[in-house]
Amino acid sequence: MQQSLFLLLATLVLPLACVPAVIRHQGKARIIAVFAVLAVGAAAAIYWFSSDETELAEYEPPPETLNVRQATNDIQLQTATPKLTDHNDYVGAQVCAKCHQEEHKSWHSSYHRTMTQIASPETIRADFDGREMKLGNTTYKIYRKGEEYWVRTHDPKWELRQRPDLIRDHPNPKMADKRIVMITGSHKMHMFWMSWEHSDDEPNAEDLDNNSMWLFPWVYMIEQQKWIPYEDSFIADPQFGRPPTVWNQSCIACHAVGGQPHYQAEEDRYDIEFHSNIADYGISCEACHGPGKSHVNKHQALLSANTNVELSGKADSSIINPLRLDKHKQAQVCGQCHSLFESNHPQTFLEDGLDYQPGNDLIKNRQMIFHEDTDPSLVYYNMFWNDGTVRIGGREYQGLVKSECFTHGEMTCLSCHSLHSMEEPDNQLGLGLNSNQACVQCHKEPEYTTELSAHTHHLSDSEGSKCFNCHMPHTSYALMGGIRSHRIDSPQIHRQPQKNEKPNACNLCHLDQTLQWTADALSQWYGHDAIKLNSPHQDVAASVSWLLQGNAVQRTLAAWHMTWEPTLETSSTNWRLPLMVQLLNDNYAATRYVTWQSLQKLPEYKQVQEGIDFYQFVSPVTERIKIQQALMNSWGAKLDLIGGPPLNNRRLLFKTDQPSVIDQDTLLLLLQNRDNTSILMSE
Repeated sequence: MQQSLFLLLATLVLPLACVPAVIRHQGKARIIAVFAVLAVGAAAAIYWFSSDETELAEYEPPPETLNVRQATNDIQLQTATPKLTDHNDYVGAQVCAKCHQEEHKSWHSSYHRTMTQIASPETIRADFDGREMKLGNTTYKIYRKGEEYWVRTHDPKWELRQRPDLIRDHPNPKMADKRIVMITGSHKMHMFWMSWEHSDDEPNAEDLDNNSMWLFPWVYMIEQQKWIPYEDSFIADPQFGRPPTVWNQSCIACHAVGGQPHYQAEEDRYDIEFHSNIADYGISCEACHGPGKSHVNKHQALLSANTNVELSGKADSSIINPLRLDKHKQAQVCGQCHSLFESNHPQTFLEDGLDYQPGNDLIKNRQMIFHEDTDPSLVYYNMFWNDGTVRIGGREYQGLVKSECFTHGEMTCLSCHSLHSMEEPDNQLGLGLNSNQACVQCHKEPEYTTELSAHTHHLSDSEGSKCFNCHMPHTSYALMGGIRSHRIDSPQIHRQPQKNEKPNACNLCHLDQTLQWTADALSQWYGHDAIKLNSPHQDVAASVSWLLQGNAVQRTLAAWHMTWEPTLETSSTNWRLPLMVQLLNDNYAATRYVTWQSLQKLPEYKQVQEGIDFYQFVSPVTERIKIQQALMNSWGAKLDLIGGPPLNNRRLLFKTDQPSVIDQDTLLLLLQNRDNTSILMSE
């Protein structure tokens, strides 16, 4: 036995002891020394492993074979999409459903469940009806083969080799017919994924493990039932073009449970290979409660032993209940996805994914990005207002943790949101919490309850007395529209408004009023310092200023608010169309799209649009300008039919001495002073 231990030590230690000798040698002598070290180690290893004395050899179990679950019987889809496995003690939502039927039912009705799905007639909402869609120099086609969904598009392996800003107008793109294998998105839009290797008529039998997925460059807007180009579905400076998008290296982090990319490095940098697996499609039970294996085993053992299990009310240590976590870790459960972050271990992520599990400290796993961490040279800089408030949807964690309700109180995501007792799936608010009740859970003072009007200076049952309209206005952008900011704060006006200023709640509702009007009201009602602003903040309505001379985010949100329902009560609508039309030829496609959608909601739009070609936000500039001018002329000709109060308000750019005539000098001045900062809002 002692001899065996000595030989083992010799095998391991002697080669290491020779390292200094290797380092000291140079040239040919060094090579000979290296081989000598390897020879000594090899000889000792051979002796050791061929020795009859094997009593020290320990048993090593065979590698664990993961259980692979199938989400479909379609062999091609099985090959093309991530494998469903029970790695890292995950078990899958189907196991949870056996005992937690009601919870499973509420989750099943949520949009979290449907965030990522296998492509099938049950999951795809778009009509793949054989239509052709022209964009730049390319004509795309969407069609079906029975229950299969197919597209004619750029060959992904060709597209990856192109410059992103030249793809759209490439004179001779290589085309291919590819099968759609998976979708992401949910209630607002769907994105469609092709397999890198297995979207042809038959899977590539020589590379069956490669389930990399490439994005089809069109997005389907569910409510509008419209297809729009992928790169136009974000507020993005057109100079950035169409970025290459691979599901396995980006979306897998949040749009599936327990995603493991398993990136396979290739010599050819244009060859993509991932052998990805996930625990569940979409966001399911274990994303919030952690891996369920120990919980299942514990209760299965109790059931097998016929033990009469009674609920004691004590925490079950075998599973995570987010409600029982402290406020920081509770917010982190949602923040694992609803945040702006980078992995602390990017290379590890490409192999094994993000190793955070609910109940652990998320900050050890990820580098959270806040405004103070950025500068104008970084892409993240565009995702914040100049006061540090995050302004991009899906990143609500950055807003919450900067709110005094969190820093000085106990508010978390679950104070308002609930997946298992939600009123409806769109906002996923808890029962009765789509109202001031969400706030008066904590703020019980009379000024917020029985004496509300004294606090808000609005009628108690009006939109101006709803807490979230003032303290959580729609100053974030996502999914082609405004969404509520989750940095809870109060309206304020700065003495000298700067570029990239966050729009305030008052002027997002009172679209016909100036920043000076708001500053005066805040001073009179709430004791803010009295300030006098420069022109145009005294002369031009804040919404008009944001719409015409703001940056791309300000312009887009201003256009969206032009038909936000509460604004229809605070001022007439007959003045809005000629100003909104100015954005129909905006440089940002998403701004044009949001403006067009908003225009169609104006009461007078149908009258004005009658007899004019239908506007296409992706059409060439000349066509957009033609329709822009036609709408202006039609509006002017039909003002008597449109009705409404006289248009002689200079705050809205109308001449006081010539009603219905726009002050072109002021209009042009605002357009010339537009903030043309290049912006990329990556959702």
